[in-house]
Amino acid sequence: MRHSPYKASALFGLGVCVAALGAALYLQITKGWFPCPLCIVQRYGYLLAGFGFLGLAWSAPRSVLSALFGLFALAGFAGGVATAGYHVWVLANPLQTCGVDPLQIQLNALPWVSAWPDMFMADGLCTEEYPPLFGLSIPMWSGVGFLVLGGVLLRVLRAKRLSRRSW
Repeated sequence: MRHSPYKASALFGLGVCVAALGAALYLQITKGWFPCPLCIVQRYGYLLAGFGFLGLAWSAPRSVLSALFGLFALAGFAGGVATAGYHVWVLANPLQTCGVDPLQIQLNALPWVSAWPDMFMADGLCTEEYPPLFGLSIPMWSGVGFLVLGGVLLRVLRAKRLSRRSW
Protein backbone atom coordinates (compact mmCIF):
# COMPACT_ATOMS: atom_id res chain seq x y z
CA MET A 1 0.00 0.00 0.00
CA ARG A 2 1.51 3.31 -1.10
CA HIS A 3 0.89 6.44 0.96
CA SER A 4 0.71 9.83 -0.67
CA PRO A 5 3.29 12.47 0.27
CA TYR A 6 0.37 14.42 1.72
CA LYS A 7 -0.57 11.69 4.18
CA ALA A 8 3.03 10.72 5.00
CA SER A 9 3.94 14.33 5.77
CA ALA A 10 0.86 14.78 7.95
CA LEU A 11 1.68 11.61 9.88
CA PHE A 12 5.27 12.81 10.34
CA GLY A 13 3.93 16.11 11.75
CA LEU A 14 1.73 14.15 14.14
CA GLY A 15 4.78 12.10 15.18
CA VAL A 16 6.76 15.27 15.93
CA CYS A 17 3.92 16.53 18.15
CA VAL A 18 3.63 13.23 20.02
CA ALA A 19 7.41 13.06 20.48
CA ALA A 20 7.58 16.63 21.82
CA LEU A 21 4.77 16.02 24.30
CA GLY A 22 6.30 12.70 25.32
CA ALA A 23 9.68 14.33 25.89
CA ALA A 24 8.07 17.07 27.99
CA LEU A 25 6.31 14.52 30.18
CA TYR A 26 9.47 12.43 30.46
CA LEU A 27 11.53 15.41 31.67
CA GLN A 28 8.79 16.44 34.07
CA ILE A 29 8.26 13.02 35.62
CA THR A 30 11.82 11.68 35.66
CA LYS A 31 13.81 14.86 36.30
CA GLY A 32 11.25 16.91 38.22
CA TRP A 33 11.42 19.77 35.72
CA PHE A 34 8.01 21.28 36.37
CA PRO A 35 6.32 23.16 33.55
CA CYS A 36 5.63 26.87 33.82
CA PRO A 37 2.59 28.57 32.26
CA LEU A 38 4.52 29.26 29.03
CA CYS A 39 5.49 25.57 28.85
CA ILE A 40 1.85 24.58 29.19
CA VAL A 41 0.82 27.00 26.42
CA GLN A 42 3.47 25.37 24.20
CA ARG A 43 2.00 21.97 25.06
CA TYR A 44 -1.40 23.25 23.93
CA GLY A 45 0.27 24.38 20.71
CA TYR A 46 1.63 20.88 20.13
CA LEU A 47 -1.77 19.36 20.96
CA LEU A 48 -3.58 21.67 18.55
CA ALA A 49 -1.02 21.11 15.80
CA GLY A 50 -1.10 17.34 16.43
CA PHE A 51 -4.88 17.33 16.16
CA GLY A 52 -4.57 19.27 12.92
CA PHE A 53 -1.99 16.86 11.48
CA LEU A 54 -4.09 13.86 12.53
CA GLY A 55 -7.05 15.36 10.71
CA LEU A 56 -4.92 16.15 7.67
CA ALA A 57 -3.74 12.53 7.52
CA TRP A 58 -7.31 11.29 7.86
CA SER A 59 -9.06 13.66 5.43
CA ALA A 60 -8.85 13.84 1.66
CA PRO A 61 -6.50 16.56 0.39
CA ARG A 62 -9.24 18.34 -1.53
CA SER A 63 -11.87 18.37 1.21
CA VAL A 64 -13.13 21.24 3.28
CA LEU A 65 -12.16 19.24 6.37
CA SER A 66 -8.53 19.22 5.29
CA ALA A 67 -8.61 23.02 5.09
CA LEU A 68 -10.06 23.19 8.61
CA PHE A 69 -7.48 20.75 9.98
CA GLY A 70 -4.77 22.70 8.19
CA LEU A 71 -5.92 25.82 10.07
CA PHE A 72 -5.67 23.90 13.37
CA ALA A 73 -2.11 22.83 12.52
CA LEU A 74 -1.24 26.39 11.48
CA ALA A 75 -2.71 27.87 14.67
CA GLY A 76 -0.84 25.36 16.83
CA PHE A 77 2.40 26.09 14.97
CA ALA A 78 2.03 29.89 15.07
CA GLY A 79 0.96 30.05 18.70
CA GLY A 80 3.59 27.55 19.76
CA VAL A 81 6.52 29.13 17.94
CA ALA A 82 5.53 32.59 19.23
CA THR A 83 5.25 31.29 22.81
CA ALA A 84 8.55 29.41 22.57
CA GLY A 85 10.24 32.54 21.22
CA TYR A 86 8.81 34.63 24.04
CA HIS A 87 9.89 32.00 26.57
CA VAL A 88 13.47 32.11 25.23
CA TRP A 89 13.34 35.90 25.54
CA VAL A 90 12.08 35.66 29.14
CA LEU A 91 14.97 33.38 30.04
CA ALA A 92 17.45 35.76 28.41
CA ASN A 93 15.87 38.80 30.13
CA PRO A 94 14.50 37.57 33.45
CA LEU A 95 12.07 39.92 35.10
CA GLN A 96 11.50 40.04 38.81
CA THR A 97 8.71 37.75 39.80
CA CYS A 98 6.77 37.93 42.99
CA GLY A 99 4.18 35.31 43.64
CA VAL A 100 2.10 33.30 41.24
CA ASP A 101 1.81 34.23 37.57
CA PRO A 102 -1.80 35.25 36.69
CA LEU A 103 -1.59 33.06 33.58
CA GLN A 104 -0.83 30.09 35.83
CA ILE A 105 -4.06 30.65 37.78
CA GLN A 106 -6.11 30.79 34.56
CA LEU A 107 -4.47 27.73 33.00
CA ASN A 108 -4.80 25.64 36.15
CA ALA A 109 -8.50 26.54 36.45
CA LEU A 110 -9.39 24.87 33.13
CA PRO A 111 -11.67 21.87 33.69
CA TRP A 112 -9.47 19.22 32.05
CA VAL A 113 -6.43 20.02 34.21
CA SER A 114 -7.73 17.86 37.04
CA ALA A 115 -8.20 14.94 34.62
CA TRP A 116 -4.51 14.91 33.59
CA PRO A 117 -2.49 17.20 35.87
CA ASP A 118 0.88 15.87 34.67
CA MET A 119 0.12 17.20 31.19
CA PHE A 120 -1.78 20.40 31.95
CA MET A 121 -0.85 21.66 35.45
CA ALA A 122 1.46 24.67 35.42
CA ASP A 123 3.45 24.58 38.65
CA GLY A 124 6.87 25.91 37.65
CA LEU A 125 8.33 29.37 37.15
CA CYS A 126 8.95 30.79 33.67
CA THR A 127 12.33 32.14 34.76
CA GLU A 128 13.50 28.76 36.13
CA GLU A 129 16.54 27.66 34.16
CA TYR A 130 17.09 23.94 33.88
CA PRO A 131 20.35 22.50 32.58
CA PRO A 132 20.59 22.67 28.79
CA LEU A 133 20.09 19.56 26.70
CA PHE A 134 22.76 19.28 24.00
CA GLY A 135 23.47 22.99 24.39
CA LEU A 136 19.89 24.28 24.10
CA SER A 137 17.34 25.19 26.73
CA ILE A 138 13.96 23.43 26.81
CA PRO A 139 12.14 26.44 25.25
CA MET A 140 14.76 26.51 22.48
CA TRP A 141 14.15 22.82 21.78
CA SER A 142 10.43 23.50 21.74
CA GLY A 143 10.99 26.30 19.24
CA VAL A 144 13.04 23.94 17.05
CA GLY A 145 10.19 21.45 17.20
CA PHE A 146 7.70 24.10 16.13
CA LEU A 147 9.97 25.20 13.28
CA VAL A 148 10.10 21.58 12.11
CA LEU A 149 6.30 21.53 12.26
CA GLY A 150 6.21 24.68 10.13
CA GLY A 151 8.34 22.95 7.50
CA VAL A 152 6.15 19.87 7.62
CA LEU A 153 3.05 22.01 7.25
CA LEU A 154 4.55 23.66 4.16
CA ARG A 155 5.27 20.19 2.77
CA VAL A 156 1.69 19.09 3.45
CA LEU A 157 0.33 22.20 1.73
CA ARG A 158 2.62 21.63 -1.25
CA ALA A 159 1.52 17.99 -1.51
CA LYS A 160 -2.09 19.14 -1.22
CA ARG A 161 -1.62 21.60 -4.07
CA LEU A 162 0.02 18.92 -6.21
CA SER A 163 -2.83 16.49 -5.49
CA ARG A 164 -5.29 19.05 -6.86
CA ARG A 165 -3.38 19.16 -10.15
CA SER A 166 -3.61 15.41 -10.56
CA TRP A 167 -7.38 15.58 -10.80
